[in-house]
Amino acid sequence: MKPFARFIVLAAVALSYLAVPCASGAQIIQGITLERLGLLYSPGTGARPIAMGGAYTAVSDDGFALIYNPAGLADIRRKEISIGIHQRHDEITNTYLSLSSTQSSSHTSLGHLAAVYPYPTYRGSLVFAFGVFQAGSSNLESIKNAYLADIPATVENNFIQSGTIYQYHVGFGFDLSPRAAVGASFVLWDESVNFSEEINYAATDSSVFFKDDVSMDLDGVSFNVGLLLRASDNIRAGLSITSPAWLSFKGDGTTISEYEYANDPGVRWTTDPAVSLIEEDYTLPMKFSGGVALRLSAVMLAADVAYIDYSQTEYNGIPITSEVDPGKKHVLKEAWNFHAGAEVTLPQAPIRFRGGFSYVPFELSTVEEIAYIDNGVISVVADFEAERERKFFTFGVGGLIDHVLTLDLAVAIGGYERVTSGAGHATIFTEERSIAEVVVSGAYRF
Repeated sequence: MKPFARFIVLAAVALSYLAVPCASGAQIIQGITLERLGLLYSPGTGARPIAMGGAYTAVSDDGFALIYNPAGLADIRRKEISIGIHQRHDEITNTYLSLSSTQSSSHTSLGHLAAVYPYPTYRGSLVFAFGVFQAGSSNLESIKNAYLADIPATVENNFIQSGTIYQYHVGFGFDLSPRAAVGASFVLWDESVNFSEEINYAATDSSVFFKDDVSMDLDGVSFNVGLLLRASDNIRAGLSITSPAWLSFKGDGTTISEYEYANDPGVRWTTDPAVSLIEEDYTLPMKFSGGVALRLSAVMLAADVAYIDYSQTEYNGIPITSEVDPGKKHVLKEAWNFHAGAEVTLPQAPIRFRGGFSYVPFELSTVEEIAYIDNGVISVVADFEAERERKFFTFGVGGLIDHVLTLDLAVAIGGYERVTSGAGHATIFTEERSIAEVVVSGAYRF
């Protein structure tokens, strides 16, 4: 086994760390916490963009331009009101040595609600828009079981987390010339997160039950700017830049423990609930996205690439670095994301079929393998190798009804697998996750 660190956690691992001041022993967990919250991976929303694999930076010509490229708003000629719904199914399988556990969960949430208003002008285009968009999901349910031979003891970790990250966008786009448009949007972040973590630990002479309940509110701000170039009637290029996101968590957590000794069944006690206040800040780095779109008769092809240097992420104003590495290497790393999609319009019919692919590699190189009780809550943390990076295959269909109403459906299927190995490359821990998401969107244009 290659443990990257083994350290005592002052409260429950994961989000309860938010209640602890930034100190040695907490930095690695902060990176893991960001991933669990879904803040390192934002798949976006909208049935059409998702069906095209997220390759929308140069395509943006509807209300989704607010989140993919606000310059695309300039292409909208009619007023528009749209709404969308997400339904997501997750399945996570954790295997520690020979013990394996699988947990499935499903969640339905509002995908977006947006309005677009083209302002009348004598020349060019000026368009204003407002929308609420699902930027990510914090919903997570997992079970981890382990037999710790060196103690010896058995342990079961149950983790349940709920929350949806929403962004409120206010933006505009306008034509600089017939061939170029620019746009910008101001973004407010909002989320209510709840999580519960339980550790059931049984050694030869004792057993411990540990539970941590946390409720938090997320608030934050950022902004987007975009550029859209129309090289010709059939070729478009787009560039979108997202500012750093300044995020703040506030809330509280309650921890209880129950102890019992096998050698003396009468010795059993429960600790009084310990309440911790949470007030922590994160700064996520800038994001750069570029894309091209090519229309050939009834077929449109699109491709995007995005770059984010997550090593610049800060926790309470301090870069997140490994406290157990002599070189103080960053816990998070840079990431290049790739998206590709296609849209085919049927001849003589207002129906479009779409397909796409997205590749989103891990921004984090460390995983928490297991948490147990030994004179405190112990978290085993280790580096992992990506057996299968995050990849998603997407497809969908859309139609136009009576020239004013569009209905779109998208399905995204994918997931990942990561492995922690020990001596001789023997597998110690694996985490495999499959995700299936269905998105339905509708827009009324008048």
